[in-house]
Amino acid sequence: MCERIRRDTGFEESIAPIRFRTTVLTDLYDATKDIKQAQAAAGHTTAAMTLKHYGKGRQERSNTALPIAAAYGLTPDGKTDFGNP
Repeated sequence: MCERIRRDTGFEESIAPIRFRTTVLTDLYDATKDIKQAQAAAGHTTAAMTLKHYGKGRQERSNTALPIAAAYGLTPDGKTDFGNP
């Protein structure tokens, strides 16, 4: 999946699965501030573990999800848009 996203978005560096996971979970927590949702997505048994790894968020927020969403026909609200106006 990481290779497909890299190829489809034109990202020239390799995407390691652990970095992809970190990006997705950090974006999820930043967007929702819902630690239980991030915990469930991460598969962690405790919220403390999730906070340790993903609760810091970013100092400067960049929307890394937009290029991925665009490559896979997703709208910013997460719904699919397969060429429909």
